[in-house]
Amino acid sequence: MTDQSIYRRFQQSARTHADRIAIRSALGDLTYAGLEQSSRELGRALMALGIKRGDRIAIWGVNSQPWAEAGLGIQGAGATLVPIGTRLRGREAEGILNDAAARIVFCDEKFGDFSYVEALLERDIPSLETIVVLDGSGGDSGKVISLAALRARSAEVEEAALDRRIAEATGDDIVDIIFTSGTTGKPKGVPMTSEQSLIACEAQRNELTRFTPDDVFAITYPFAHNAGYRAGWQVAVLYGVRILPVSTFHPGDLLRMIEREGVTFLPTAPPVAQGIIDHPDRPNVNLNSVRIVATGGTTIPVRQVEELRDAFGPGTQVQTGYGLTETAGSVTSTMPEDGPAVVAKTVGRALSMLEVKIVGPDHKELPVGEVGEIVVKGPQVLKGYYNNPEATAAAFTKDGFFLTGDAGWVDEHGNYSITDRIKDMYLVGGFNCYPAEIEGMMQGIPGVARVAVIGVDDQRLGQVGRAFIVKSPGAELTEEDVIAWCRKEMANYKVPRSVRFLDALPLNATGKVAKVELRAMD
Repeated sequence: MTDQSIYRRFQQSARTHADRIAIRSALGDLTYAGLEQSSRELGRALMALGIKRGDRIAIWGVNSQPWAEAGLGIQGAGATLVPIGTRLRGREAEGILNDAAARIVFCDEKFGDFSYVEALLERDIPSLETIVVLDGSGGDSGKVISLAALRARSAEVEEAALDRRIAEATGDDIVDIIFTSGTTGKPKGVPMTSEQSLIACEAQRNELTRFTPDDVFAITYPFAHNAGYRAGWQVAVLYGVRILPVSTFHPGDLLRMIEREGVTFLPTAPPVAQGIIDHPDRPNVNLNSVRIVATGGTTIPVRQVEELRDAFGPGTQVQTGYGLTETAGSVTSTMPEDGPAVVAKTVGRALSMLEVKIVGPDHKELPVGEVGEIVVKGPQVLKGYYNNPEATAAAFTKDGFFLTGDAGWVDEHGNYSITDRIKDMYLVGGFNCYPAEIEGMMQGIPGVARVAVIGVDDQRLGQVGRAFIVKSPGAELTEEDVIAWCRKEMANYKVPRSVRFLDALPLNATGKVAKVELRAMD
């Protein structure tokens, strides 16, 4: 790599592919030249608000053209992007924004009945100075301004001043912090440098997507998630790819988009893939443009792999893999020559830039076929959690391997299989759920004395949460009450789908909840 600045690399791509369409959305077509111009305008506007290198700026909204423009504008101004998942709610966003000490939040006005703006204004976030509304007029008032009003501030800063800011960028700059939950129940920030982002993007392109400027990329994963951000629009803009942001999933709409736009690369969570397979219009839609369908995040049946290949045609590669926020993206992936059983039952082989192995409790490497913890080392693996030395110290072996918390094994061909979550995580439709975090929030429900959460199998989503609750004396609490509270206070994928009431939680000899016993209950 000759240049380790992610924004300068984007500029090189934008100028090479100036007249190509960078983003096609309901707002129309935005060329690469237009995307660079827009991001520079936002970068200057942020400088006008006093943003300095390294300041944290969050984005909380659905996949959209303004989201990507704002993300690039933040990085052009030398600030650090903090994405927030659209399914999170005020309490969860407050914790992230306070940990990051974010000065500005770009957000959608609403998502359904939920108001991002109201949620932000109701919370105690001392560092927050400005809320920029990405969609709609915004109604400028106090600290809330519209995107158009922010753009107008760009006139206060000369282009040359932004050029100097861009020139100051180095490979060591923290360009983003994605917060991921942990077993302690408190989200942890995963900072990535510009150099690490570029390494991850190049690995993604060279070994997985093989992007060219002729590719059309329908991004169904959230822009706030590593799969929709770094392995999504960020890698795409470095290689002149056309981006199609998908903000909500409707199988019929997605099918028509694939045919109309000639989509070539389609990453999907297994439930999305199944929705495509089952849709009645699918046999009448031409899907031959798709060369790769990438699905992962949870185990998929062999039948689904075969059905995907049948649905898209013999020229389409079905790909699955394994990745982490802490590794800036993919760790392993299946390859074009792999059959349905390998794609369904394994997560493929390690990428070339990474060392991956299976270790026992003593962190010594285990032989082929033996189950242990998956550990990984490489240049794009996080160097440490944001302002969290305790979590950082616990996350690495003495020889520098990151402890993923996932149990698995490797076969004689180098294919890895995930068998369990050492850290008790479960996956709901590809979204990570950490029982400790959910349990911590549910302790705030009036009438709950103790609570434990586990993942249980679900045909559509892979797994869903089940809560076991011990009521406080005299409490009149129903399953409906618990679920309604959770829907208000947490992201919907974290909401337990069922509740069981117990007189006491089963405990082991050390006083910890014996979740193996909970899993054995009907």
